[in-house]
Parts: sequence; structure tokens; C-alpha cells
Amino acid sequence: MSHQVIARKFRPQTFSELVGQPHVVRTLENAIRTGRVAHAYIFSGARGVGKTTTARILAKALNCVKGPITTPCNECPSCLEIAAGNSLDVLEIDAASNRGIDQVRELREMVRY
Repeated sequence: MSHQVIARKFRPQTFSELVGQPHVVRTLENAIRTGRVAHAYIFSGARGVGKTTTARILAKALNCVKGPITTPCNECPSCLEIAAGNSLDVLEIDAASNRGIDQVRELREMVRY
């Protein structure tokens, strides 16, 4: 049995489970509801505020087989792959690790695919 950090084990899986970011949740849910999702979002802030968690929930909401929906099902293959971090459709980019010129060039090449 592998060890999993408690923060990842109990990571929120829907917007309603997010705590402390009601303005972000409301903005993203409204964008999905009205069909006006931007082509890109930048999640910034201090460590541990939920940037990655929020981004994953947004990715699930947009890629869920039930369509762009504010509450992803968390049961379809797309939702499960995104939650596990091995989806081919979702690329998670850590800005702290990808700040050199060579890394930026590599990211620009990968965007094509």
C-alpha cells in the first residue's frame, strides 16, 4: 500500500467542496453556466491556497462526458483520469519548474499538440 499525503487524499473534487475561495468558484461556475469560458486561466497565489485543486476541478467540469457542467460527475473516464493526473487532454504546468528559456520553448512546442 502506497502512502498518500493527507492533503491529496482528501482533496476537494467539486466546486462546492472548495473552502475559502467563494469568489473564484462563483466566477468559474458562472463562466461554465453561460458558456463564456476563457481560452486560458492563470491561477496564482501563495502555496496551499488551492490553485492546482481548482484547476483540476475546472478541467473535470469542462471535460466531463456530461458536457461542460458546474458539477463534474467524478465517475466518467475523463473525470477519473484528470483526478489521477494522467489525462492526455489536460497538461498541468508548474510555473516554478518551467521558468527557463529552454523550458518555455519546450512548452511552446508542446502546445501544438
